[in-house]
Amino acid sequence: MFEPVRNAIKIPELRRKILYTLAVLVLFRIGSYVPVPGVDSAALAR
Repeated sequence: MFEPVRNAIKIPELRRKILYTLAVLVLFRIGSYVPVPGVDSAALAR
């Protein structure tokens, strides 16, 4: 089950792409908590 993951991490180019994708996902999740100026969050919650 973990063998394909282990093999993917051994390939430098694939490892770089996987880490880049994970970093983008983490930044997106963090950015979703930053309030946007000019948007009424109370109105958005309704």
